[in-house]
Amino acid sequence: MRNGTVPERTSGVLVVEVRGQLDIDTVAQWTTVIEATICELPGPHLLALDLGQLEFLSVRGIRGLLRAFELCWERGISGCLIATPGGAVERVIRLTGLAGRVPLFPHRVAAIAAYQPTEMRWLPG
Repeated sequence: MRNGTVPERTSGVLVVEVRGQLDIDTVAQWTTVIEATICELPGPHLLALDLGQLEFLSVRGIRGLLRAFELCWERGISGCLIATPGGAVERVIRLTGLAGRVPLFPHRVAAIAAYQPTEMRWLPG
């Protein structure tokens, strides 16, 4: 299979790993999978699109990513991108301005941690 998505859900966070190429030939298929996943799963508070395994990202792919996040925002779901620092995909995200609209993280742990509620407890002393 040339391209694929692998959804993984943990504690209100939906992580979708996009593999292969996100271009004019695959963007419709890919966005359909994302939209169906968002609609079918009960209330994630965060959609994290992991592009670490993506080999190629076109401008048409960027538009598809933006559309996926617009769908999330309409439903009250936060969204972020995960891309390998210094890689070609990260450069495309930054050059097209998408990084200015959608938070970009270097790995899943950083992305998920940024959106998890924190709790502070004081120890008796």
